[in-house]
Amino acid sequence: MAAPEASREAGAPARDAPPAPTRLLTASLAHDPVLDVALGSALLETAALAAAPAFRLGRPAPTVSFGRLDRILPGFAAAAQAARDHGFAPTLRVGGGRAAAIHEGAISFGIAAPADPESTTSARFEWLAELVRGALARVGVVVERGQLPDEYCPGDWSLHAGGIKLSGLSQRVRRDATWTEGLLIVSDGARARAVLEAVHAELGLPLDPATVGAVEDLVPGVNVEAVAQALRNELASRGPVADVALDAPTLAAAQRLRERHAVD
Repeated sequence: MAAPEASREAGAPARDAPPAPTRLLTASLAHDPVLDVALGSALLETAALAAAPAFRLGRPAPTVSFGRLDRILPGFAAAAQAARDHGFAPTLRVGGGRAAAIHEGAISFGIAAPADPESTTSARFEWLAELVRGALARVGVVVERGQLPDEYCPGDWSLHAGGIKLSGLSQRVRRDATWTEGLLIVSDGARARAVLEAVHAELGLPLDPATVGAVEDLVPGVNVEAVAQALRNELASRGPVADVALDAPTLAAAQRLRERHAVD
């Protein structure tokens, strides 16, 4: 996930320039869960012309993000209503995968980068999985990668410990840019479990409730702030990082793309 090479001034020596810092965006749009999801689409849309990748570290509102395959199931409308009944806003995620739940006790994250012919889908997943693995190690959790039987949003890039799925990753690839995203449940796994049980029942998908939990189940007393800081520190250990504000063009793009992620 290296940043693109900075342009050289005329007459400058022909040597590699240092990579531009990864832009770290922590702005919250939790007041509008659909717009919060659409921000990922906006970062993907603007990534092709960006000087460096943008890493988004978010604190979400209660949201069930559904995948494209969920939408074609007969029980999708009922599943979306089940999410609402549990106080979660149904949305359509940027990347692939199946239904997943996040709330104030979780962290959402993702990285938007210009297309790189030397980067592969697996390499991008590996980079983000290792970032999360390193961050969790900083708070005392050793995770394994792989799919647990009957986990929510099943995939090879799930990260789990003690039989609990803690994080899942997904990806969206365009010709000119990529977006690799994930979630990490830090606290109140029971709340995520309850809504996921209801949603999966309506979708007709298997779910083992025991696989739904949180980091605090393994490290009592850990909080979202500590894990978010661990993610930030792990990102900074891999290269230069610059905090940036949410700029007006990116927000405008998210507002324009909002309906793409809304569930009627």
